[in-house]
Amino acid sequence: MLTLLIAIDGSPYSDRAVNYAVARAAATRESVHVHLLNVQMPLAGVNVKLFISQESQQAHYREEGMAVLAAPRKRLAEAGIACEFHIGVGDPGQVIVEYAGSKHCDEVVMGTHGRGFLGGVVMGSVAQRVVQLASMPVVLVK
Repeated sequence: MLTLLIAIDGSPYSDRAVNYAVARAAATRESVHVHLLNVQMPLAGVNVKLFISQESQQAHYREEGMAVLAAPRKRLAEAGIACEFHIGVGDPGQVIVEYAGSKHCDEVVMGTHGRGFLGGVVMGSVAQRVVQLASMPVVLVK
């Protein structure tokens, strides 16, 4: 069985990653299991913790994450591919790699904005971080 983790951020680039995974599943003879993962950035600041309950924060993360995951889940269902989904909170690169490891994923599939070296240095890149930290193959879809 081929186990894929698709990192979803709601961009057209992550839509392309889902399309890649659908095509990959159609082209392989083995069964494919897909995990969808959306990572939410933590609500920052001391005031957040003072004025917003932990339960409200978790509800916010879940609501935002489910909205981002809706279209990819539908696309996979239409292609006949069952998936599990998860919403993480934290540093996206770190969360993606840790989740992929915990689920014994064979590959991480993610879209990349394709800014190149200079753009990645200036703005940072989740894809670069995942490639750096991951012990499994990472497929970047542009």
